[in-house]
This record gives sequence, C-alpha cells and structure tokens, in this order.
Amino acid sequence: MRKFTVVATVALLVGLAAGVVIGQPSTEADVRNLHEVYYQYFADGRADLISERIYHPNRMAFGADGVTISAGQDDVEAGFQRATDALSAQGYDHSELPNPTICTPNPGTTIVSGMFRRYRQDGSVLAQLGQTYIYGMTDDGWKIHATIAHGPETVVGCVE
Repeated sequence: MRKFTVVATVALLVGLAAGVVIGQPSTEADVRNLHEVYYQYFADGRADLISERIYHPNRMAFGADGVTISAGQDDVEAGFQRATDALSAQGYDHSELPNPTICTPNPGTTIVSGMFRRYRQDGSVLAQLGQTYIYGMTDDGWKIHATIAHGPETVVGCVE
C-alpha cells in the first residue's frame, strides 16, 4: 500500500508539473496580445478603455522634456483623448509595432520596445517613432506603468 501511495503521489506531482508547463500561457505572448488590443483602442479613439484596461492610473511617461506622472485614471484618459483627437485631425488611422523586442526580466515585469508606425487613412505613413512600454502585473492583470519615448532606431530590452 505504501509503495502504491508513493507511486500515486509521484504520478500526481508529475502530472501537475506537466499541466502547469503545458497549460501555462506565455507571459510575452499575453503582453503582446494586450498590446495589440491597446493599439486597437488607440486607433478607435477609445481613451476611456485605454485608461481603464491598459494603463496603470499613475502612469509615468519619460520624454525629451523629462518625466510626467499621471494623477489618476481621469488624467490618463484625458491625455489619451487629447492625443487621439490631435491625430484624428491629421487623418490618423492606426499604428503598427511590427518587430517589437519583448522580454520579461521577472515574473511581474515585461518590457515591449521598438519602432512603430502611425498610418493615415490613405495608407501613407504619418510618423515613424520609437517607444518602450513597461508592463507590470497588478491585481487586475497586466498594465502599462511607464513609457519611454525615443527614436525609432533605439530599442530597450533585456540582455540575454
């Protein structure tokens, strides 16, 4: 009986471990998918969904003029509403991040970085820019906590 218990316990542990590995979603794929959702919300002008589902309310944006910290979800929404309104006036249609560098330095942090393009409704390129997004795991799932604006030739990521 003892031998059976040991074998059953080992089989259970192996099965659980295999199930965790097989069933474990890829963090980088999850973040990449969320990032695509973010780009769709942006293209749709949905600042409300961006602030509610994508960004942490105390977002930090690092730009050429220094760092800006949002004062809450309403501030994040207002900032994205201004951005989408301004781009809409220029004929903006959508953005693409074709070859991002994505790395996960720890289980609670994922970095997405690369060159992205903004396209007009006629298909022409409106802008080619660089951006790095720092995602952090929260009780509500992955959220962008910080962004770093940079040139399209710059990529921020993990060294392997």
